[in-house]
Amino acid sequence: PRQPSRSLDSSHTLRGKMARMVGTVGQMLRETGIALERLGCRLQGNISFEDPLTRHREVLALPNHKPSVKAGCFIAPSAAVVGNVKLGAKSNVWYGAVVKASAHAVEIGEETNIMEGAVVGSTSAKTEIGSKVMIGSGTVVGGAKVGDGASVGMNCVVADGAVIEAGAAIAPGSAVFAKTTVPAGQLFAGSPAKYVRDLSSAETSAMVSAASAAGLLATPHSTACNKTFAEVEAEKAGYKWKEMKETIDTHNLIENKPPSIW
Repeated sequence: PRQPSRSLDSSHTLRGKMARMVGTVGQMLRETGIALERLGCRLQGNISFEDPLTRHREVLALPNHKPSVKAGCFIAPSAAVVGNVKLGAKSNVWYGAVVKASAHAVEIGEETNIMEGAVVGSTSAKTEIGSKVMIGSGTVVGGAKVGDGASVGMNCVVADGAVIEAGAAIAPGSAVFAKTTVPAGQLFAGSPAKYVRDLSSAETSAMVSAASAAGLLATPHSTACNKTFAEVEAEKAGYKWKEMKETIDTHNLIENKPPSIW
C-alpha cells in the first residue's frame, strides 16, 4: 500500500537540505567577492576599503540657492528644506514635510509650523508664509501668500496666486483656487473654498495659541532626534512592548529564534 505521508516528509526533508545548500553556496560567493575586492584594493596600493553611505539631508543647498535657517528651528530628520528658503526663528518643519524652492523663493516667518507631510513651494511663483501660521498635515501650498496668524487645515490645497490674509482660517480638505483672496478673520471651506462665517476674536487667538503650542513640542522632539547611537540602544532595552516576529517555517529550516520587532 502507498504511504503518502512518508513521501511528503521525504519531500520536505529534501527541500530543506537544498535550501541550506543554496544558502551556504550564496554565503561562500559573497565572502569570496568581498575578499577579492579587498585584495584588489591592496594590490593597487589602497590600504582602506570604503563603502559609500548616502544619508538623508534635512537642509539641502542648490547651485546659487542656499537655505537660510534662523535660530531655534526644528527640521525633522525625515523632512527637507531645499534651495532658496528663508525659515524664520523658532519655525518648525515636521516629519515628512518638504519646503522646496528650486525655482522661486519660499519665505516663512517666525514660530510657524509646517506640519507632517505638507509640501510648500512652487515652480511658477514666490511663496510667502507669515509668522505663527499653522500649515496642516498633508497640505500643499503653492506660490501663495499666507498672512500672520492664519491657519490652513489638514489636506488642503492652496494654489498659485491665492491670498490668505492674517487671522483667516481654511477648513480641512478645502481647495483655495488660484487668485482667490480669503479676507482677514474669515473662515473658508469647500472646493472651491468659499466664505462660511466670520471668526470670533477668541477663535483667532486660539489659532495663534495652537501654533505656539506646536512649537513647544519641537524641543523634546529635537532632543530625541539628536540622541547618540548608544543612547538609542540603551533606550530600546527598556521597552516592554516588544513582540516576537511571527515567522512561518513549514520546513523547519530556522534554528535560532526570530528577531524581535519594535
